[in-house]
Amino acid sequence: MDPEELITRCKAIKLSDEEKGRVSFKNKMKAKGEKIIAGCLIRKVLNTRVVSIDGLKSAMQKVWRTSREVKIESLGDNVFMFKFGAEADKRSILMGGPWHFNRALIVLTEPVGIGDVKRQDFSHVPF
Repeated sequence: MDPEELITRCKAIKLSDEEKGRVSFKNKMKAKGEKIIAGCLIRKVLNTRVVSIDGLKSAMQKVWRTSREVKIESLGDNVFMFKFGAEADKRSILMGGPWHFNRALIVLTEPVGIGDVKRQDFSHVPF
């Protein structure tokens, strides 16, 4: 099915008044999203060169030595999301800085809300 046909079919869906009150995912999805990001840190590597996600992950695993696995996701522009398996690991990393990778300073911050990474503040690093 092509995208235009799918859009047309979705627009044609009509809910009765009784059906409208039954389905609400917004609050559940928001709560789930907030729970997920609570275990994350957003990191920006202050470097003009593109950072390899594999190199960054390998280096951080060696240095951090966390009790549980840390998953990493690239968000573009040398910004990465680290998903920690343990809150204690997250706190230890956040408080143990400043960190660097390939002679470039790393700014770590806790996510602010759900959504656009551009809202994150990468302007300072505590020493």
